[in-house]
Order: sequence, then structure tokens, then C-alpha cells
Amino acid sequence: MRVVIARCFLRMQVATQRPDRARRTVRFGTIRWSLAAVVAGSMPVVGCAHGPPKRVNGTGATGSSVATGSRNAGELIHADFEARSPGQYTQAMVSRDFGAAASWNNGLDAGRATIVNQDGNSFLRVSYPANQYGPTQGGVQFKVPLGGSHKELYLSYRLRFGSGFQFVKGGKLPGLVGGTAPTGCISDNGGFSARGMWRPGGAAVQYLYYPEKKNRCGDDFSYVSGGGTLVFVPGTWQTVEHRIVMNTPEKHDGVLQAWVDGALVLDQNQFYYRVPGATFMIDALYFSTFFGGSDSTWAPATDQTVDYDDFIVSFRPITH
Repeated sequence: MRVVIARCFLRMQVATQRPDRARRTVRFGTIRWSLAAVVAGSMPVVGCAHGPPKRVNGTGATGSSVATGSRNAGELIHADFEARSPGQYTQAMVSRDFGAAASWNNGLDAGRATIVNQDGNSFLRVSYPANQYGPTQGGVQFKVPLGGSHKELYLSYRLRFGSGFQFVKGGKLPGLVGGTAPTGCISDNGGFSARGMWRPGGAAVQYLYYPEKKNRCGDDFSYVSGGGTLVFVPGTWQTVEHRIVMNTPEKHDGVLQAWVDGALVLDQNQFYYRVPGATFMIDALYFSTFFGGSDSTWAPATDQTVDYDDFIVSFRPITH
């Protein structure tokens, strides 16, 4: 008889009362625990894993408080959509959830974003119509100002690609931006953009416009895990976190990092966001998601969805 010690990742749920809702299911953090004295002659050690849950009490780990969407210490944005009822998500709702108004949008007015409640959790579902590409035809875009300029920030959010998601050639995901926030295959040293992207097969990358980009339409920085490219898994909640630190304008000392489900997958510490004389810093969250690319070869053959939840912008690490 032998003893097997197994590490397992479990998601726990507890129901609690809130004055603004009759009942709400709250996910406690991922709990690491040991199964001691598991007795078996040939029993395999089985690990189980689930994507990180809703952030609790500002830690993303354990605690006894519920996530209400109110900001914790060091946070600029904390949007969890729990106060929203199911239905269309509009531009007018952005201010309450993200803490600042969006001055324009793609896709919200067209009804391509809805609040969905599933198993007691409310989240934002974005739709991408069949045979459409680009932000005017599919997905959603809006920009949330951060109320100032910041040298260093973290951004995290959860996302879940729909089951059987057609990744095609790729598409954009939200990220932090600053200054003129260049996109759309332009060269502009007056700002930067650091969105995410999915690539063919679900390969995850950070997608950058910055002064030293090698490609006219932005550079990919792959997320690496276990020696290979990390891929997004359809039907599974995953948590992405970005860290941006502005460089000293004349030096290559900026930082670009990313984590997925708390594990470091990108680490660049000699990044060059700003040329000499540049004064811009990080000043907005760019909620930008669509298929493309700029032609129909990027478009999905059938309607697609991605679910988003728990947007946090913070001065401090969020998931690790």
C-alpha cells in the first residue's frame, strides 16, 4: 500500500446575499490543496484544473468577501458586470462599469454585445457575425480613458472563446494604449498600442504598435508556455494579464509582460515605447476585438462569440 500526494486545482462556489440582487453565486479563488493518504495499488495521480474565478476581495485567490465591482486599493478599473441584467450592452453603460465614459464605439450600437447570466455569473458576450471582418462589421470597440497618464499599469480580464470557435487567421483582443494609440497599419511615434490577439489555431500573442515595429501592421510577441506557444482553449475561461512599463525616452528599459492563468508567458524588459522627446504614457484601456485583418480571408464561416469578464486595471499585480 502506498501513499499518493496529488495537487489539484478546485473552484469552489458559495451563495451569498446582496441588497441589489436576490441571490448571487460567488467564486472563491483557485485553491491549491493536497490529497494526502490517497491509497491505491496503481491509482494514477490526477490533476484537475479550471480557469481562474472571479476576483475576490482584490486578490484573485482566497477570501470571504464578494467581488462587487467596486474598486480595491490601487485599482483604476474594476468591471465585473454583476449589477447588469441580461440584455443588450450599450455605450451609456460603459461609464458605470469601467469608471469613465466611452466617446465612440463600434458594435455596441449594432447590438453585438450583450450581458449574459450563467450559473449566477454575469458577463459580457461579444458576437462576431459570419463572413464579417474588421471592427465595423464584427466584434466591438470602445476606448476607456484612465483619468491620467501612467508609467506602469497592469490589466487583467477573463475570456472564454465559444465552443468550436473558428480562429481562422486571427483577431484582436483588449489591451492598454497611450498617446495617439496607433493601429490600422500606420507608423506613428506619438503613441503605442499593446492589444492582444488570437492567431491561427488559437495561438496567443501580444500585438504591438511601437517605434521599432518590424511589420507595417504591427508585431507579434508570442505567449510561451511549457516550451511551446500557448493557445486559447474554446469553451474554457482563461485569465489574461498584461503589464506595461514605459521606457525612459532615450533608453531601451521598458517592460512588456503577460500572464495567462497566473503563469508568466511573456517577459520583455528592454522595450522601446517612446522615442527621445516623447512624453506620452499609458492613458486608456482599448476594448478592441474583431476578426482581422483587412480582407475576407480573416472572416469566420459561421457566427462566433467570445465571453469577457472581470476587467481590472491596477497599479499592482493582479493574478500572480
